[in-house]
Amino acid sequence: MHNPAHALDGGTTILFHAARHSPAASDVHRYAMRASKHVSQPATTITHTMKRIVLVLLFTVCSHWAWSQSTIAYTDGPAFQIPSEFVPATIDLDHDRSPDFSLISSIPICTMDVPTSGCSSSFYVTALGTNALLIQTNYAAVLSAGDWVGPDTSTNGVWWGGGNVTLLTWWWSQRYGTSGSTGPLATLVEGYLGVCFSSADGMHYGWVHVRQTVVINWAYETRPGVPIRAGARPVPVPLASPEAVRPGYLRLKAATEIGKAYQVQVRGDLDAFPWTNLNFVIPATTTNMMVDLPMTAAAQFFRVVEAD
Repeated sequence: MHNPAHALDGGTTILFHAARHSPAASDVHRYAMRASKHVSQPATTITHTMKRIVLVLLFTVCSHWAWSQSTIAYTDGPAFQIPSEFVPATIDLDHDRSPDFSLISSIPICTMDVPTSGCSSSFYVTALGTNALLIQTNYAAVLSAGDWVGPDTSTNGVWWGGGNVTLLTWWWSQRYGTSGSTGPLATLVEGYLGVCFSSADGMHYGWVHVRQTVVINWAYETRPGVPIRAGARPVPVPLASPEAVRPGYLRLKAATEIGKAYQVQVRGDLDAFPWTNLNFVIPATTTNMMVDLPMTAAAQFFRVVEAD
Protein backbone atom coordinates (compact mmCIF):
# COMPACT_ATOMS: atom_id res chain seq x y z
CA MET A 1 0.00 0.00 0.00
CA HIS A 2 1.39 3.37 -0.98
CA ASN A 3 0.23 6.69 0.46
CA PRO A 4 2.84 9.32 -0.38
CA ALA A 5 2.85 13.02 0.34
CA HIS A 6 3.75 14.60 -2.98
CA ALA A 7 5.01 18.18 -3.34
CA LEU A 8 3.24 20.26 -5.97
CA ASP A 9 4.09 23.67 -7.41
CA GLY A 10 7.29 23.94 -5.45
CA GLY A 11 5.93 23.26 -1.99
CA THR A 12 2.19 22.65 -1.90
CA THR A 13 1.56 19.15 -0.49
CA ILE A 14 -1.20 16.85 -1.67
CA LEU A 15 -2.00 13.58 0.17
CA PHE A 16 -3.37 10.69 -1.87
CA HIS A 17 -5.58 7.88 -0.61
CA ALA A 18 -3.94 4.48 -0.43
CA ALA A 19 -4.47 2.52 -3.64
CA ARG A 20 -3.79 -1.06 -4.65
CA HIS A 21 -0.54 -1.55 -6.46
CA SER A 22 -0.63 -1.17 -10.25
CA PRO A 23 1.85 -2.50 -12.84
CA ALA A 24 5.31 -0.99 -12.68
CA ALA A 25 6.32 1.85 -14.93
CA SER A 26 8.60 -0.59 -16.77
CA ASP A 27 5.52 -2.50 -17.89
CA VAL A 28 4.40 0.46 -19.95
CA HIS A 29 5.50 -0.38 -23.46
CA ARG A 30 4.03 2.42 -25.52
CA TYR A 31 2.37 5.80 -25.56
CA ALA A 32 -0.09 6.50 -28.35
CA MET A 33 -2.03 9.63 -29.26
CA ARG A 34 -5.54 9.07 -30.51
CA ALA A 35 -8.72 11.07 -31.08
CA SER A 36 -11.77 9.77 -29.22
CA LYS A 37 -14.92 9.48 -31.26
CA HIS A 38 -16.79 11.05 -28.35
CA VAL A 39 -14.80 14.27 -28.21
CA SER A 40 -12.75 16.44 -30.49
CA GLN A 41 -9.93 16.90 -27.98
CA PRO A 42 -6.70 14.85 -28.00
CA ALA A 43 -6.52 11.81 -25.73
CA THR A 44 -3.54 9.86 -24.45
CA THR A 45 -3.72 6.07 -24.14
CA ILE A 46 -1.39 4.15 -21.87
CA THR A 47 -1.31 0.40 -22.45
CA HIS A 48 0.17 -2.16 -20.03
CA THR A 49 1.30 -5.64 -21.05
CA MET A 50 -0.37 -7.31 -18.03
CA LYS A 51 -3.32 -5.04 -17.51
CA ARG A 52 -4.77 -2.45 -19.79
CA ILE A 53 -5.39 0.93 -18.28
CA VAL A 54 -6.77 3.66 -20.47
CA LEU A 55 -6.40 7.15 -19.14
CA VAL A 56 -7.76 9.85 -21.36
CA LEU A 57 -6.60 13.33 -20.50
CA LEU A 58 -9.20 15.70 -21.79
CA PHE A 59 -8.68 19.37 -22.13
CA THR A 60 -10.57 22.24 -23.69
CA VAL A 61 -9.51 25.85 -23.97
CA CYS A 62 -12.69 27.59 -22.81
CA SER A 63 -13.72 31.19 -22.72
CA HIS A 64 -12.47 32.57 -19.40
CA TRP A 65 -15.24 35.15 -19.07
CA ALA A 66 -17.32 32.34 -17.59
CA TRP A 67 -17.56 31.90 -13.84
CA SER A 68 -15.95 28.56 -13.12
CA GLN A 69 -17.00 26.13 -10.44
CA SER A 70 -15.63 22.61 -10.20
CA THR A 71 -18.90 21.41 -8.65
CA ILE A 72 -21.01 22.32 -11.68
CA ALA A 73 -22.39 19.64 -14.02
CA TYR A 74 -22.52 21.16 -17.51
CA THR A 75 -24.21 19.91 -20.68
CA ASP A 76 -23.07 21.43 -23.97
CA GLY A 77 -26.37 20.90 -25.80
CA PRO A 78 -26.77 20.03 -28.54
CA ALA A 79 -28.69 23.23 -29.18
CA PHE A 80 -32.25 22.84 -30.44
CA GLN A 81 -35.12 24.91 -31.75
CA ILE A 82 -38.18 24.91 -29.51
CA PRO A 83 -40.63 22.70 -31.43
CA SER A 84 -44.13 23.66 -32.47
CA GLU A 85 -47.54 22.23 -31.71
CA PHE A 86 -47.88 18.74 -30.26
CA VAL A 87 -44.47 17.25 -29.35
CA PRO A 88 -42.42 19.19 -26.77
CA ALA A 89 -38.66 19.08 -26.36
CA THR A 90 -37.35 18.20 -22.91
CA ILE A 91 -34.25 18.92 -20.84
CA ASP A 92 -32.84 16.34 -18.43
CA LEU A 93 -30.44 18.38 -16.31
CA ASP A 94 -28.90 15.51 -14.33
CA HIS A 95 -29.04 12.86 -17.09
CA ASP A 96 -31.16 10.49 -15.00
CA ARG A 97 -33.46 9.82 -17.99
CA SER A 98 -36.30 11.67 -16.25
CA PRO A 99 -37.08 15.01 -18.00
CA ASP A 100 -36.96 18.06 -15.75
CA PHE A 101 -38.37 20.75 -18.08
CA SER A 102 -40.31 20.79 -21.35
CA LEU A 103 -40.47 23.44 -24.07
CA ILE A 104 -43.02 23.90 -26.84
CA SER A 105 -44.63 26.56 -29.01
CA SER A 106 -48.33 27.03 -29.73
CA ILE A 107 -50.00 26.84 -33.12
CA PRO A 108 -50.62 30.31 -34.60
CA ILE A 109 -53.88 31.96 -33.56
CA CYS A 110 -55.27 34.45 -36.09
CA THR A 111 -58.20 36.79 -36.48
CA MET A 112 -60.96 35.64 -38.84
CA ASP A 113 -60.78 38.54 -41.34
CA VAL A 114 -59.06 38.21 -44.73
CA PRO A 115 -56.29 39.21 -45.00
CA THR A 116 -55.88 38.61 -41.32
CA SER A 117 -55.38 41.61 -39.05
CA GLY A 118 -53.21 39.69 -36.63
CA CYS A 119 -51.71 36.33 -35.70
CA SER A 120 -49.63 35.26 -32.71
CA SER A 121 -47.67 32.24 -31.53
CA SER A 122 -46.15 31.79 -28.07
CA PHE A 123 -43.20 29.76 -26.82
CA TYR A 124 -43.52 28.09 -23.41
CA VAL A 125 -41.39 26.36 -20.80
CA THR A 126 -42.87 24.04 -18.16
CA ALA A 127 -41.30 22.75 -14.95
CA LEU A 128 -42.12 19.06 -14.64
CA GLY A 129 -42.90 17.22 -11.43
CA THR A 130 -41.73 19.06 -8.32
CA ASN A 131 -39.25 21.22 -10.26
CA ALA A 132 -39.53 25.00 -10.56
CA LEU A 133 -38.74 27.91 -12.87
CA LEU A 134 -37.86 31.48 -11.92
CA ILE A 135 -40.54 33.84 -13.26
CA GLN A 136 -41.25 37.58 -13.31
CA THR A 137 -44.88 38.73 -13.73
CA ASN A 138 -46.34 36.58 -16.53
CA TYR A 139 -43.07 35.55 -18.17
CA ALA A 140 -40.07 33.37 -17.47
CA ALA A 141 -37.34 35.50 -15.89
CA VAL A 142 -34.43 36.03 -18.30
CA LEU A 143 -31.18 36.55 -16.39
CA SER A 144 -27.86 38.04 -17.44
CA ALA A 145 -24.59 36.11 -17.23
CA GLY A 146 -23.36 36.21 -13.66
CA ASP A 147 -26.73 36.67 -11.98
CA TRP A 148 -27.27 34.35 -9.03
CA VAL A 149 -29.77 31.51 -9.20
CA GLY A 150 -30.68 30.17 -5.77
CA PRO A 151 -33.17 30.23 -2.92
CA ASP A 152 -32.92 34.02 -2.60
CA THR A 153 -34.59 35.58 -5.65
CA SER A 154 -34.76 39.16 -6.88
CA THR A 155 -37.52 41.40 -5.52
CA ASN A 156 -39.80 40.77 -8.50
CA GLY A 157 -38.92 37.12 -9.15
CA VAL A 158 -40.57 34.02 -7.71
CA TRP A 159 -40.14 30.27 -8.11
CA TRP A 160 -43.02 28.77 -10.06
CA GLY A 161 -43.80 25.11 -10.51
CA GLY A 162 -47.21 24.94 -12.15
CA GLY A 163 -48.19 24.99 -15.84
CA ASN A 164 -46.78 26.69 -18.92
CA VAL A 165 -44.74 29.88 -18.56
CA THR A 166 -44.30 32.14 -21.60
CA LEU A 167 -40.81 32.75 -22.93
CA LEU A 168 -41.68 34.81 -25.99
CA THR A 169 -44.66 35.66 -28.18
CA TRP A 170 -44.37 36.44 -31.88
CA TRP A 171 -47.12 38.41 -33.66
CA TRP A 172 -47.66 39.51 -37.26
CA SER A 173 -50.33 41.10 -39.47
CA GLN A 174 -50.88 40.36 -43.13
CA ARG A 175 -53.33 43.22 -43.39
CA TYR A 176 -50.98 45.90 -42.08
CA GLY A 177 -47.64 44.33 -42.98
CA THR A 178 -46.30 44.53 -39.44
CA SER A 179 -44.70 42.03 -37.06
CA GLY A 180 -42.89 41.89 -33.76
CA SER A 181 -42.47 40.05 -30.48
CA THR A 182 -43.22 40.56 -26.81
CA GLY A 183 -41.66 39.31 -23.60
CA PRO A 184 -38.19 39.72 -22.05
CA LEU A 185 -36.49 37.75 -24.84
CA ALA A 186 -37.94 40.21 -27.35
CA THR A 187 -35.74 42.89 -25.80
CA LEU A 188 -32.75 40.94 -24.53
CA VAL A 189 -32.66 38.37 -27.39
CA GLU A 190 -30.39 36.11 -25.31
CA GLY A 191 -30.11 35.16 -21.64
CA TYR A 192 -30.48 32.49 -18.99
CA LEU A 193 -33.48 30.85 -17.37
CA GLY A 194 -33.20 30.16 -13.66
CA VAL A 195 -34.27 26.61 -12.86
CA CYS A 196 -34.25 24.21 -9.92
CA PHE A 197 -35.01 20.51 -9.70
CA SER A 198 -35.47 18.11 -6.83
CA SER A 199 -33.30 15.05 -6.33
CA ALA A 200 -32.87 12.45 -3.61
CA ASP A 201 -30.30 14.65 -1.86
CA GLY A 202 -32.31 17.88 -2.07
CA MET A 203 -32.96 20.83 -4.40
CA HIS A 204 -30.41 21.74 -7.07
CA TYR A 205 -30.18 25.11 -8.83
CA GLY A 206 -29.22 25.59 -12.44
CA TRP A 207 -29.54 27.63 -15.61
CA VAL A 208 -30.66 27.13 -19.21
CA HIS A 209 -29.09 29.31 -21.92
CA VAL A 210 -31.59 30.52 -24.53
CA ARG A 211 -31.28 32.70 -27.61
CA GLN A 212 -34.73 33.75 -28.83
CA THR A 213 -36.40 30.38 -29.53
CA VAL A 214 -33.22 28.26 -29.48
CA VAL A 215 -32.01 26.42 -26.37
CA ILE A 216 -28.20 26.35 -26.39
CA ASN A 217 -26.83 24.60 -23.26
CA TRP A 218 -27.52 24.13 -19.55
CA ALA A 219 -25.90 23.34 -16.20
CA TYR A 220 -26.61 22.82 -12.52
CA GLU A 221 -24.83 22.92 -9.16
CA THR A 222 -24.22 19.37 -7.90
CA ARG A 223 -24.26 20.49 -4.24
CA PRO A 224 -27.88 20.62 -3.05
CA GLY A 225 -29.14 24.00 -1.90
CA VAL A 226 -26.09 25.89 -3.22
CA PRO A 227 -26.67 28.85 -5.62
CA ILE A 228 -25.11 28.99 -9.08
CA ARG A 229 -24.25 31.96 -11.29
CA ALA A 230 -26.05 32.08 -14.62
CA GLY A 231 -23.57 30.89 -17.24
CA ALA A 232 -21.10 29.37 -14.76
CA ARG A 233 -19.51 26.16 -15.93
CA PRO A 234 -16.34 24.10 -15.40
CA VAL A 235 -13.28 25.59 -17.11
CA PRO A 236 -10.85 22.81 -18.12
CA VAL A 237 -7.16 23.68 -18.52
CA PRO A 238 -4.75 22.31 -21.14
CA LEU A 239 -2.63 19.35 -20.04
CA ALA A 240 0.90 18.48 -21.10
CA SER A 241 1.78 14.95 -22.17
CA PRO A 242 1.53 12.61 -19.15
CA GLU A 243 4.41 10.67 -17.68
CA ALA A 244 4.63 7.37 -15.81
CA VAL A 245 7.42 8.36 -13.43
CA ARG A 246 6.98 5.71 -10.73
CA PRO A 247 5.22 2.35 -10.47
CA GLY A 248 1.44 2.53 -10.65
CA TYR A 249 1.19 6.32 -10.95
CA LEU A 250 0.55 8.76 -13.77
CA ARG A 251 1.90 12.30 -13.54
CA LEU A 252 -0.26 15.11 -14.92
CA LYS A 253 1.19 18.52 -15.72
CA ALA A 254 -0.64 21.75 -16.54
CA ALA A 255 0.06 25.43 -16.93
CA THR A 256 -1.51 27.30 -14.03
CA GLU A 257 -2.16 30.83 -12.90
CA ILE A 258 -0.68 31.88 -9.58
CA GLY A 259 -3.37 32.52 -7.00
CA LYS A 260 -5.94 30.22 -8.58
CA ALA A 261 -6.88 26.75 -7.37
CA TYR A 262 -7.35 23.67 -9.52
CA GLN A 263 -9.39 20.48 -9.21
CA VAL A 264 -8.63 17.08 -10.75
CA GLN A 265 -11.77 15.31 -11.96
CA VAL A 266 -12.27 11.69 -13.01
CA ARG A 267 -14.86 9.37 -14.49
CA GLY A 268 -14.72 5.73 -15.40
CA ASP A 269 -16.54 6.10 -18.70
CA LEU A 270 -16.27 8.97 -21.17
CA ASP A 271 -20.07 9.12 -21.37
CA ALA A 272 -20.58 9.03 -17.60
CA PHE A 273 -22.17 12.10 -16.00
CA PRO A 274 -21.16 14.13 -14.15
CA TRP A 275 -17.42 14.28 -13.53
CA THR A 276 -16.31 13.35 -9.99
CA ASN A 277 -13.92 15.59 -8.05
CA LEU A 278 -10.93 13.90 -6.43
CA ASN A 279 -10.77 14.79 -2.76
CA PHE A 280 -8.12 17.50 -2.93
CA VAL A 281 -7.72 20.95 -4.45
CA ILE A 282 -4.38 22.22 -5.75
CA PRO A 283 -3.57 25.88 -5.05
CA ALA A 284 -1.18 27.23 -7.70
CA THR A 285 1.94 28.87 -6.28
CA THR A 286 3.84 28.79 -9.59
CA THR A 287 2.84 28.81 -13.24
CA ASN A 288 3.14 25.03 -13.54
CA MET A 289 1.31 22.28 -11.68
CA MET A 290 2.04 18.58 -11.45
CA VAL A 291 0.27 15.79 -9.63
CA ASP A 292 0.79 12.02 -9.45
CA LEU A 293 -2.42 9.98 -9.71
CA PRO A 294 -2.74 6.28 -8.82
CA MET A 295 -3.93 4.12 -11.71
CA THR A 296 -6.52 2.04 -9.88
CA ALA A 297 -9.09 1.02 -12.50
CA ALA A 298 -9.26 -0.63 -15.91
CA ALA A 299 -10.31 2.66 -17.52
CA GLN A 300 -10.19 6.18 -16.12
CA PHE A 301 -10.64 9.57 -17.73
CA PHE A 302 -9.02 12.57 -16.04
CA ARG A 303 -9.19 16.31 -16.54
CA VAL A 304 -8.14 19.39 -14.57
CA VAL A 305 -10.51 22.32 -14.10
CA GLU A 306 -10.39 25.62 -12.29
CA ALA A 307 -11.79 25.26 -8.78
CA ASP A 308 -14.20 27.69 -7.10
